[in-house]
Amino acid sequence: MTKTTMNRRSVLKAALLSAALAIPAAAAKAQDTLVLNYNQWFPSGHWSQAGGLYKYFEKIEEVTEGRVKVQASAKPLAPPNRNYQAVLDGVADIAWGPHGYTPGVFPLTEMVELPFITENAGISSRAYWQLWKEHFEPTGMQSDVVTLAMHVTAGGNISMREDVVNSMAEFKGKKIRVPTSVVGRVLQKEGVVPVSGSLTELREMLGRGIVDGTVISDELVTGFKVDDEVHAVTQVPGGIFSNSAFVILNKDKWNKISAEDQAAIMAISGEELSGMMGALWHENDVKAREAFKERLGDKYIMASDAFQAELKAAFANELDTWKATASDLGVDAEGAVSFYNTKIQELSN
Repeated sequence: MTKTTMNRRSVLKAALLSAALAIPAAAAKAQDTLVLNYNQWFPSGHWSQAGGLYKYFEKIEEVTEGRVKVQASAKPLAPPNRNYQAVLDGVADIAWGPHGYTPGVFPLTEMVELPFITENAGISSRAYWQLWKEHFEPTGMQSDVVTLAMHVTAGGNISMREDVVNSMAEFKGKKIRVPTSVVGRVLQKEGVVPVSGSLTELREMLGRGIVDGTVISDELVTGFKVDDEVHAVTQVPGGIFSNSAFVILNKDKWNKISAEDQAAIMAISGEELSGMMGALWHENDVKAREAFKERLGDKYIMASDAFQAELKAAFANELDTWKATASDLGVDAEGAVSFYNTKIQELSN
């Protein structure tokens, strides 16, 4: 055997040994990556997903240096009204969705869903996260999951298939899809017929005439491509409602993440994530509103002072009802309301 042949064999042997060592190392690295499954029930192309949560998921991977990744499901792992339970049960690892899809389960959140208080969802969402930390989280609410964000959506208006409504008399008798139990309860007392249904069902409900209209933010009408079914809008200053929404993570999966990576994830979550989601809602709502006004002309109106007064009278008892419920749950109700309003004012300046 020549010296050259021996050298070649030595080089080959060293290369094979290096490759053999690299394979377990690569496998170990792959095993060290924790993949979290996100329940994708909302349209993946909607800006709240593509321009909001997906960018947040990218940040998670970035701040954990690839040790934690989030993967959106190819199809829903659970329907919207099972979002929270899906994370609790481990069917999904991460979920986003409105609290109002499970009426009565999260009564404290109804405070931020009350009408006339959401002028800018970005500002209100930052205030909401602070309210959550100060007043709601200490009650044990959502203690069975890890809460990454709490935000509100843009204030809802009254969107109708045909005619504008600008008085309670014109509203009475109409079948209206409602997104929260508060709105449904109040409108029913006023003679409106509330119909429950998720956003994913809205196109069919409007298209088939199951409902005469819906209370909804302008951006969701365009975002869910149901604007062809809406021909009249009554804008309600501060919204006739707003949705409270969560971003939550399964506790068992969270406990598999190192303390260092948990801290890195929380640093981009909380008020930052809440504010980002709310700001996206506000930004896109303003855009949708301008497009609506241009298309609908005089069938896009601001609720008259008289109609606003009627709506405020109809909802007048809801805050007191919430305060009684909150007090029973151990919350300083007056303090919580004052805290939220003050934070909104501070963040608006």
